Amino acid sequence: MSRGKLFGLVAVLVLLLAGTAQAADVKASGYWWMEAISRQNWNFDKGQDDHFAVEEKLRTAFTFTANENLRAVLDTQIGTANWGNGMYQISAGRTPSTSAIGGAAAGAGNIMLRRAFIEYKWPNTQTNISVGFQTITLPAAFGGGSAILDDQIAAAVVSTPVTENVSLLAGYARPYDSNTPGSTASVQGTGTSTDVLFAAVPMTFDSVKISPFAMYGYSGARTASAGAAGATSLSGFSGANSDKTDGLRGYWGGAAFTLAPADMPFKVMADYNYGKVTYTNYTNNTRNGGRAGWLADLAVDYTGLTYMTPEAFFAYSSGETGKNTNRSGRMPVVGVPQDWTIGSFFFGERLELTGSINTTAGYTSNTLGYWAGGVSLKDITFIDKLSHTVNILYARGTNSVDYLKNTANLNNINYAGFLTDKDSLWEVDLNTKYKFYDELTGYLYLGYIKSDFNMDAWRGATNLSAATLNNLAGVNHSGDAYKVGLGLNYFF
Repeated sequence: MSRGKLFGLVAVLVLLLAGTAQAADVKASGYWWMEAISRQNWNFDKGQDDHFAVEEKLRTAFTFTANENLRAVLDTQIGTANWGNGMYQISAGRTPSTSAIGGAAAGAGNIMLRRAFIEYKWPNTQTNISVGFQTITLPAAFGGGSAILDDQIAAAVVSTPVTENVSLLAGYARPYDSNTPGSTASVQGTGTSTDVLFAAVPMTFDSVKISPFAMYGYSGARTASAGAAGATSLSGFSGANSDKTDGLRGYWGGAAFTLAPADMPFKVMADYNYGKVTYTNYTNNTRNGGRAGWLADLAVDYTGLTYMTPEAFFAYSSGETGKNTNRSGRMPVVGVPQDWTIGSFFFGERLELTGSINTTAGYTSNTLGYWAGGVSLKDITFIDKLSHTVNILYARGTNSVDYLKNTANLNNINYAGFLTDKDSLWEVDLNTKYKFYDELTGYLYLGYIKSDFNMDAWRGATNLSAATLNNLAGVNHSGDAYKVGLGLNYFF
């Protein structure tokens, strides 16, 4: 083909694509986040006494709107990655390369797909349907999101109004599947996926909103990967000593409640969540292991002030008893909950970002088994464009310290993430933000944790990893943790 013909063909293709693009209104949105942060003793083992890093995360979403009844969303993310840790690479999911050394190496960052779905209304109705890779969140009133399921997963969701005050939402999702067509490493056959069905009934009456929900899940024994148990490999599902040949069935239920009287200066938020998974060996039809537990929270905001919103909160989640080493007493969770947190240090940024706290296993899954209470002074504003939030909380574990000694297979147990009933901490953090422009915000993060962990129990838990036990050797006091950070966010 001559260069002239090739140029002409390219020109025609460009015109065709341009004409196609005009059929939809395309809008870009997202946020680009950068943070320089100094951390000290985040692992509470004095093995990370001083660490400074500059981190970057870039989220960019494109919304393709055909009309008021039809749109598609493509949402991508680069990072989170540290400066100087290699160039960004393209990869799937959340697992970047960790072998890079130097700025020109293969990279510890990744470009990943967050969401890709089509959303439309059934013709001539108010029924909304969304299909594809999207964010699925079960109802929650406090904490920023659901502690059971709040993640980007493949799903099909239908929502519709029933009456003026009542709506119905139902859906199907597949959060895991090890059978990948075209991959020689994929697991073939049956029992390779996890499927969930969920439903919620949001109801709003004047100042009261209540949203009961339920979810059912089934996981095949080969969900995770070849040669590994799907059940025990899926963090948040596995219990102590769960049989590696088992599949499982899971049940969840609960409700989110909000009360915000128009004529009174307060807002009440409460949640109750319960979950249970049961392992079944289908070869001999026996049950082994399992996990069941609950989480409840309550928060009250005082809304009568113009310059800040004081809040008091309390949360409690069931923990391990240490008596039955074949079952777990913590609530099972699905995926990696994105936003559920109290405070912004121990239960938030620290467990979500630091690589040493086994985040691939799910920080909420590891942390469950505690009670915590505190106060927040939110959005303190005395100067235009400048605001502050102060969090003060106390937390203590509800997991029996005997669990560390009596359990042979400690699934989802990480020092400084899992709290026993002999472990406690105080947290104080101050978050300040200044809006340079409506779209550009600067942040200052200050945080302090005073910890008191039972080091004798942790050093005596011989079933922990050799690396963890080595780090704890000679550590008599868990010590304190600090953070100082500067951030810059561009929202668009």
